Amino acid sequence: MLDFHKLIEQIAEVGRDSLVDVGAREKVIAAAGTAYFEAAEDPESMAEKLLRNQAWVLWPTALPLEPFGFTSVLETGSDPVTVVATDGSQIMPSHHEIYSCYLLNVGYAVISYGVKLAPILDSEPRLYHRPEDLYPLVDRRRQHIDELFVSLERNLLELETLSRKCLEARERSLPVVALLDGSLIPWSVEKMPESYQYGYLARMEAAMAPLQEAKIPLIGYLSHSRSSDVVNDLRIWRCPYKVSHCHELCGQLNEEQFPCSSIWPLADRQLFASLLPAGCRTGVFLSGANVARSFAAEHRICFAYLNVGAEVARVEFPRALAEDTSLLNQALATVRSQVEKGRGYPVALAESHNLAVIRAADRARFFELLSRHLVSLGVDRVSVSPKESRKRRGIV
Repeated sequence: MLDFHKLIEQIAEVGRDSLVDVGAREKVIAAAGTAYFEAAEDPESMAEKLLRNQAWVLWPTALPLEPFGFTSVLETGSDPVTVVATDGSQIMPSHHEIYSCYLLNVGYAVISYGVKLAPILDSEPRLYHRPEDLYPLVDRRRQHIDELFVSLERNLLELETLSRKCLEARERSLPVVALLDGSLIPWSVEKMPESYQYGYLARMEAAMAPLQEAKIPLIGYLSHSRSSDVVNDLRIWRCPYKVSHCHELCGQLNEEQFPCSSIWPLADRQLFASLLPAGCRTGVFLSGANVARSFAAEHRICFAYLNVGAEVARVEFPRALAEDTSLLNQALATVRSQVEKGRGYPVALAESHNLAVIRAADRARFFELLSRHLVSLGVDRVSVSPKESRKRRGIV
């Protein structure tokens, strides 16, 4: 257990440190804002400099698909529409439990506006317990699953469920908007073997393709995003060298000593918090992340920032949607309306999260049901490991 008497002094230090950091952060934000307006005054030079240098920098950048500095006012969505959202959670595998398995639970919300149709609020659990589930074949070798693998499979199941529920929702005879909690860019998949990466991206595209064919906009909503693609673009703009060859020119320096680090560290949302008016979006950017380049052209992930009032949120979507400006703006207007209805966060995503979450009591009941079933089958020694048993009972 935590000794709060010992911890309170360290908490006090955090408070003092944050006061010191405020001035430094404001200075970085001001410098980044200046760089942003400079680049926005000459968007063609900015685009050319990004294309020339993006292969040489140490961080992911983004290519503006609309003029750098572009903003657009979004109306609050008021037309009849059906919003479909998914979110997921899991029970991780543990060799200390009574049985080796894992559980994915996807919550989904189907909510129609402008018509009298009851919302659909439900969840779908999926249990994985077979040998091929626990030891999947990767590069012709059986791999023991871990937290990364389970998290990736959960993300994929959320997208697949969203795609299926959106196609079903067309029966309501209204336009449909698909909302996913989090990023559409599978950052963590790069840590997996190549064959798994190829298979994973193929499965993602298989889920995204029907939505594109049906003209259903897919939006990934990121609250409090830590991404800094636009700031990274500005670091290239600020770079004093003709070619931003970081390894060659700055490889001997710590990052805070780079000439471009006067605007770093800084997240994009912190930059746009002071630049983007409420109800507006930034221009669209094409992600330059390595994993994002592996998608087919129409599925390449793009993003923009949207000031929803409560925060500056990052929204991601496939390139095919980015090229349909009218449909994109309609979808983002629906997102803005969802945030207003949810008092700071999209209401459909909040509902799907509440349906997906697996609480401690749910986990305990799941293993109790599993234990009873195994006993009914005559399985011997249905119990947790000695370590887990001792942790639950305590020593005293």
